[in-house]
Amino acid sequence: MSKENKKETEAQEEVYQSILGDEFPTEDESDSEQAEAENKPVKDKASKKKVLKIVGISAASVAIVGALTVGGIMLYNKTRPQIAASSPNYEIDTKMVACYYHDVIQMFVDSYGQEELLNSYNMDITKPLKEQQNMFDEGSTWFDMMIDQVQGTIEQQLIMYEAAKAAGFEIPEAEQKMIDEALAEANPADYGNGVTKADIKKVLEIQALSTSYYMHLTEELKPSAEEIQEYYDANTKYFMNCGVAGFSIPYNSGEEGDTEEMTKEKAKELVDDLLASKSAKEFEEKVAHVLTEYEGYDQEKLDANLPSIYNEGFTYSAENPLAEWAFGGAKKNDTFKIEDNNIYYVYFMTSDPVKDETKTVDVRHILFMEQEDNMKAAEDALNEWKNGEMTENSFAELANKYSEDPGSNTTGGLYEGVYPGQMVATFNNWCFDESRKPGDTGLVQSDYGVHVMYFVEESGPMWEVQISSTLGNAAYETWYSENSPLYPVTFDDAVLNSIDG
Repeated sequence: MSKENKKETEAQEEVYQSILGDEFPTEDESDSEQAEAENKPVKDKASKKKVLKIVGISAASVAIVGALTVGGIMLYNKTRPQIAASSPNYEIDTKMVACYYHDVIQMFVDSYGQEELLNSYNMDITKPLKEQQNMFDEGSTWFDMMIDQVQGTIEQQLIMYEAAKAAGFEIPEAEQKMIDEALAEANPADYGNGVTKADIKKVLEIQALSTSYYMHLTEELKPSAEEIQEYYDANTKYFMNCGVAGFSIPYNSGEEGDTEEMTKEKAKELVDDLLASKSAKEFEEKVAHVLTEYEGYDQEKLDANLPSIYNEGFTYSAENPLAEWAFGGAKKNDTFKIEDNNIYYVYFMTSDPVKDETKTVDVRHILFMEQEDNMKAAEDALNEWKNGEMTENSFAELANKYSEDPGSNTTGGLYEGVYPGQMVATFNNWCFDESRKPGDTGLVQSDYGVHVMYFVEESGPMWEVQISSTLGNAAYETWYSENSPLYPVTFDDAVLNSIDG
């Protein structure tokens, strides 16, 4: 299941969006680019929409990409494998590349669906992708994009595999069991290029060990409570939020072609009246008056649109004048205005800035999307768990075995630090039910399919989770930059691109 996350930038800029449809202009750079340039902390952000692009297996997400599921594109046989990639102690031949290639294709199918790939992106996975133009990159094919993904995956998994072997790390028993089950179900003919079960086993072992060792490392590199508090103390305003109401009034610029009827003088008069508000209720009433008198809103339209002037989770972003005001000493019931491009923006502080104590949770799920009867498949999986050990670990094993969520089906269906409103409504409502307790299970239906749910635990307040993630990712990136040179991976591009696809 893809998370329906609200981007932080959207949350921060939402308050600029008045119910008249005007929006305060923002800098060309994103918050994250700006923060990176200034070496300032940035909260993790997640994409709100699925966009077809080269996903890449980042250094912070080495995973078994799709768990080598059967089905998908048919590849043609090649019987004499050549070495396509190598690290100091291990090699990847063309048959293994074909396994990775099949896996990447399946990942895209799981994420988008075969029909959407064809109808929206003109990618027909039933035909050779070497013959199909990549609509986002003139002069390249869909095969080129997929093989780039394969190359990135191989490189990072080989580095992690080498490090795991050097550390004496072994494939956990549960992961070995998954390998055995996957091999039992795998049909080498689906991979083409002369792939055998022995080739599939080699790839599965690399994927399983590299993923397990990555998970082990991320646990080891988690920051201490003292480190989290120290980071918070040094970057307080980045992990706070407050309540702000906002409204904009455009006025006539006096330039030829400007059709705005509101004069600057009248707009300023209305703005000054809004700035004199002593309570949020008074501010809202004055906004309603402007909309009624000057925009012709009736009561039904007011009721539908007035809530949009509020943002109760406004957060800090550097160089944002509203954020600098809100987190620079403003208090509840303070007002503020900005004039830009013939528009007045008026703001009212509805609550003081405070540490973001929003509750977050850890949860696991198994998603069934493609079955003809998703509900029955989900019920069968839940019953299988109930007839077994009924532990979190056994649920995780089933998630890796059955889940069709490419975002979590290699990590036991786990999502950590989930906050209210992050997931689709039914998923969210189940997670944040007041009666929810560790070990709870259930079935939830959403637009993505049917989810078998497992509630792990509450995972701490938002500020703490965000800082832990920030510091943990930074620690891992440091580890990776220090260790990757120890295990250089080289590629033979001609061999890599020689597989049928």
